[in-house]
Amino acid sequence: MTSPLRDYATLAAVLDSAIADLADITFVVDIDGSVIAVNKVLLARSGLSRDQAVGQHFLDIIHGEDREVTGEHLHRALKGHVTSFRVVRTLDEETQYVSDVTLHPVRDGDEVVAVLGTARDVTEAITVARERESAEELLQIAGRMAGFGGWSMDANDRVLRLSDEARTILAIAPDAEIVLSALLDAQPSRTRDELRGAMRECLEEGRGFDLQLNIVTITGSQVVARILGRPERDHTGAVARALGAIWDVTEVEAEKAKLVELEERLTIALNTISDGIMFLDRDWIFTFANPRALELTGKSEAELLGKSYWEAFPESEGSEWEQTYRRALETGARQQVRSLDENRDTWFDITAYPTASGLALYVRDVTEDELTRQRMVANQRRLSDQARLLDASRDSMIVRGLDHRVQYWNRAATELYGWDAGEAIGQPITALIFDDTTAFDNATAAVLRDGFWSGALEQRARDGRSLVVDSRWQLVLDESGEPSAIFAVNSDITEQRKAEEARLRAQRMESLGTLAGGIAHDLNNVLTPILMSVQLLAQRTSDVSELQILGGIEDSVKRGADMIRQVLSFARGVEGRRIRVSVGDLLDDLALYARDALPDRISVTIERGDIDADTMGDPTQLLQVLINLVTNARDAMTGTGRLRIGARRAAVDERYTSVSHTAEPGDYVTIEIEDDGHGMPPAVVEKVFEPFFTTKGAGRGTGLGLANSLAIVRSHGGFMQAYSEEGKGSKFLVALPIVDTAQDAVERAARVDELTPHGSGELVLVIDDEPMILQVTAQTLESHGYRVLTARNGREALDIVDRNDQDIELVLTDMMMPVMDGAATSAYLEQHHPQIPIVAMSGLNSNGSVSRTVGMGITRFLPKPFTTSLLLTTVADTLRGVPFDHELEDES
Repeated sequence: MTSPLRDYATLAAVLDSAIADLADITFVVDIDGSVIAVNKVLLARSGLSRDQAVGQHFLDIIHGEDREVTGEHLHRALKGHVTSFRVVRTLDEETQYVSDVTLHPVRDGDEVVAVLGTARDVTEAITVARERESAEELLQIAGRMAGFGGWSMDANDRVLRLSDEARTILAIAPDAEIVLSALLDAQPSRTRDELRGAMRECLEEGRGFDLQLNIVTITGSQVVARILGRPERDHTGAVARALGAIWDVTEVEAEKAKLVELEERLTIALNTISDGIMFLDRDWIFTFANPRALELTGKSEAELLGKSYWEAFPESEGSEWEQTYRRALETGARQQVRSLDENRDTWFDITAYPTASGLALYVRDVTEDELTRQRMVANQRRLSDQARLLDASRDSMIVRGLDHRVQYWNRAATELYGWDAGEAIGQPITALIFDDTTAFDNATAAVLRDGFWSGALEQRARDGRSLVVDSRWQLVLDESGEPSAIFAVNSDITEQRKAEEARLRAQRMESLGTLAGGIAHDLNNVLTPILMSVQLLAQRTSDVSELQILGGIEDSVKRGADMIRQVLSFARGVEGRRIRVSVGDLLDDLALYARDALPDRISVTIERGDIDADTMGDPTQLLQVLINLVTNARDAMTGTGRLRIGARRAAVDERYTSVSHTAEPGDYVTIEIEDDGHGMPPAVVEKVFEPFFTTKGAGRGTGLGLANSLAIVRSHGGFMQAYSEEGKGSKFLVALPIVDTAQDAVERAARVDELTPHGSGELVLVIDDEPMILQVTAQTLESHGYRVLTARNGREALDIVDRNDQDIELVLTDMMMPVMDGAATSAYLEQHHPQIPIVAMSGLNSNGSVSRTVGMGITRFLPKPFTTSLLLTTVADTLRGVPFDHELEDES
């Protein structure tokens, strides 16, 4: 339908007047979508003037996001349908605008001639509704968490209404009918009567109530519930209904019961313990004292409880006790004081523990302990007077009580064991110097029985050194004739015992050699006719099986004869010609043998360096020693392997000879045979040079090869050493004295002395489980200007490093040690103390071990055995930061 323009103008004017002041957005749209009329609210919202809005297509004046949905609903309205929809527009991150839009078709008869639209701003209403829903939800959550629900009852119909949580408490299903009579009938009579009376008074008399009752639920379970009710009145003042809350306090009451029980048990415990307990609040008022505390203080409850500290103990004002309590309150830390109560002539030990409400005082009567301590001090003073006379003795003198705690420790004991008197006194003697207390316990029993005991004991020093002492113990009696202490005089016989053991070992070896020689001679006489007979029988038969048997017998006899020859060699000792032998020639001969005798799976490396030295000896015997070592290395490598043969010069001084016990000071050439086979455990390494000891299977070794080799080397004035780690291979070292002209010796000595570096007071930590190596290395470094700390294993070393982190400038560590080895020690130091350089010592230095150790944070590698010169040069280079050449170090 099309109307004249003037009719629209008239209509627009009428509509503008009609809708101008409506509170909601109001507008009229023509059937072609043009705006006919708008009210003030729409203009204010859109920012348009009336002239800008009227005549425009309606969809052009609304927000672009809303055009599609608005167009759909406008189309429906023009078809004659009343339609409503909601527009939600996000204004910013936190604000939304929501309006409900309704479009009404305007009819002229049956024909739609326009659309009247309204848009109501429901943003605030929706926000309020959401907040109300959220609050109700939070209230429901709180109710569920706290275990309380709501209830109400109308005064007229007396129908009970319950919230969801109240239903949960009473075990009533959400959709189940609530039958008040059934619920009341299920209750115990006391609960039923109290509930009925309280509800009646609330509804009829307007009285509120607060009850805690044992409630039986619909399912028969019992809960403890707190029920609160109050009346709600109508406009006339009459009670319209009762409403309130029900709260499940079952767990709360159970916790209360537990607390009551705990309090009772705590009270019983506090009242029965043997020491005093008192509580002092922050106003210095006594709130509790157990019977023992009352007994110790001489107070009654009336004299103490509720009284201030100064009222109860006026004589203690400003005392050491009061000062201690103040410190505990001010610092919040436990404080302890021991002092004499002169009024009671009693020593008290009191510990003050800060609490939330004040102090807990733990009181002990230590009179007997204090008197005993004073007697010990007096005894110590008396012993100290005597000690001045005993300190001049070269023997260590120790007095210990019958509890075995040290009471006296003279200067000689400090020198022998390494513990100062201040450190030793008061400590158990067993913890200081004994690893195994079996002999100590037996000696103690003897001295307590007989009054005196003497004998040898194995002990240890502070640095881990093993000691053997000649000990004399005397039981000390007190004034009443009762045993009170044990006086011990210990003389260090460690070196004498080692010398005696070496002498006895030599005698055993000599006796064994004599016995072996006699038996070997007789066995040769036995084997000779057997061998000849077997060979004769072999000539008289052509039977293959018999020849095989005879061949086996002949091989066994020859093997036995070879064993006897080794026994005779060992028994006679090693004698032979002594000529000048070139070490280089020996290595050449050994290299030829190794390349011919070893399988292809074993690679051989010869490291001669610039060695040019001679020794005096029998070349055949010396080559025999080296061949024996190469053969043993071959047998140790069951698969592919690497054999290294190297030689270098070494200067052996007096300190090193004290370790080897056989070498004389001087210049040596050391020949090393090293393999990467299966290696040997420490227990095997210790026995490897003993006669008849072998690790090979039956029929594969006599156990005399290394014993003979050692005898040959010693007869040449040299020495042998073995190094091995299980799973990592073995290294045998043969050291032979170098033959030099007099001029060579003088020049070399001068050159070594000139090149040997000295320290400037740097602190070095040396770690090794071998006491003698530890001692010699420390003495060498100290005599060349270094300060030294020592440790027997990695764990002990880390404790030292953590205490001296800023002082230690270098760590020198063995790689194979008990408790914690060198690799683990180095890894810890690299992580926690990276500024400290590490030098590793090991008897194994091939197969890439140097490179591996450097990767673990180790700066340099020092192969054992090392000379004084090599030790000092390595330490000095490391401290100076001289770059480390892996290849040169490996070759050294």
